[in-house]
Amino acid sequence: MMRPTVGAIEIFIPYQLDENHPDVQAFIKEGLHKLGDDVPPVPDVKTDRATIKAMVKDYAKRMRVKATRVQFRDMRRKWGSCSSKGTVTLNSRLTWLDAELAEYIVCHELAHLKELNHSKKFWRVVETYMPDYDTRRKRLREIEKTLHW
Repeated sequence: MMRPTVGAIEIFIPYQLDENHPDVQAFIKEGLHKLGDDVPPVPDVKTDRATIKAMVKDYAKRMRVKATRVQFRDMRRKWGSCSSKGTVTLNSRLTWLDAELAEYIVCHELAHLKELNHSKKFWRVVETYMPDYDTRRKRLREIEKTLHW
């Protein structure tokens, strides 16, 4: 299977196949030919990592929670996660979002340090620190429709 993703083409072959086998190479070559130039470009950085880390620090202080560690990594289907021990993992693609949307993700993840779920109580925590969260959340959902994860 092949699919375009931001800045690249992902190719999936069964683990038992040798990627250098002539049949596999022919399959890859044919698939790339079919895709042509259909590789989505890498979006520009809108919010840098230092700014996002500063948001985490600011929101953690305001929310009276402790983010013990902040890390970035490529994540396939979500913007971030937060462990009960305070590790905040943010999707590297967060830098492609406007600051106010990145800020929503930060607030959302830190709210999990108060409520480790998506209950009504969790959303009240988010709303306490970001009254317009629902507007931001809806904007984010619209942007997600255009992304090639």
